[in-house]
Amino acid sequence: MSSIPIQPMGPHDIGGQPDHDPIDTTDHGMTYWEKHANAMMMVAAANKLTITDERRRYIEGLGERYYEMTYFERHSEALANALCERGHIDEKNLSDRKAEITRRFEETPTLSLPEPSEHQHEDFKEDETAEGFNDFHILNLAVQEILQEKKLITAEEVRAMIEGFESDYPSRGAKVVARAWMDPDYHNRLIEDARPAIEELGIDLGRQARIIALANTPTVHNAVVCTLCSCYPRFLMGHPPTWYKSRSYRSRLVHEPRAVLREFGTELPEDTTIRVHDSNADMRYIVVPMRPEGTEGWTSEQLEEIITRDCLVGVTVPVAG
Repeated sequence: MSSIPIQPMGPHDIGGQPDHDPIDTTDHGMTYWEKHANAMMMVAAANKLTITDERRRYIEGLGERYYEMTYFERHSEALANALCERGHIDEKNLSDRKAEITRRFEETPTLSLPEPSEHQHEDFKEDETAEGFNDFHILNLAVQEILQEKKLITAEEVRAMIEGFESDYPSRGAKVVARAWMDPDYHNRLIEDARPAIEELGIDLGRQARIIALANTPTVHNAVVCTLCSCYPRFLMGHPPTWYKSRSYRSRLVHEPRAVLREFGTELPEDTTIRVHDSNADMRYIVVPMRPEGTEGWTSEQLEEIITRDCLVGVTVPVAG
């Protein structure tokens, strides 16, 4: 009887591995090119041009380059490779288009970056650096132009996706939880089968994977992670925060959740059971936290203000006032 060989661990397989680095709990935001890269991934998936597992396979194959690249650099290269493999894009055409876009950038006069000032928002991030043009943004622009010419996607889809992540998607999860707090019957429907309950509120989840709602109780607290990469209900909660994609969070939450929550300022009673749920390409989670005391009689809008993204991931709990 032959044995099945054990496959070597890839760079994604870090859930539960020893990693004692503290988690940087600050969300450092995203530059425009990263938002564009995210939109390109989502639009390509929505049009069934690629699937998550295809892109993940390319990222796994990066070897040591994996550790030299940022999150969106890996995913941009993986998207282009997956589209080439499927025949949606020709490698020669892609290379020529990148060179053409680079020439356009080089011919455009640019201003020197200003010194930081009190007029800038704290989350302000420039795309450009003194190192020159971002090669991965050029790659994504080339991919977009080729797919548009083939009528596989439209510029409007990409623009709408970027704007959705900026304005609409981040507030959707809070609306769902506020409704669950105010309507026990809706709460039960949400826990039983989340997707139709969410769509009752007029929220379009598109081709989002299966959504599971996890209800916190006085004895059970739920928290969510994606140990492989960053699977996350983007159409319900917007962009995943920086820390959600970090190695420290992905590896540590699995084996020391109480310590991780403590770093986010969340202290739970010792007799509270913490359940960690691992998202994947086919299944995403939203935590339904307990409604805090002192919110009786609040309007839906007031409740939504205290239901943060971190509450919906399970690393913090809502607090009245």
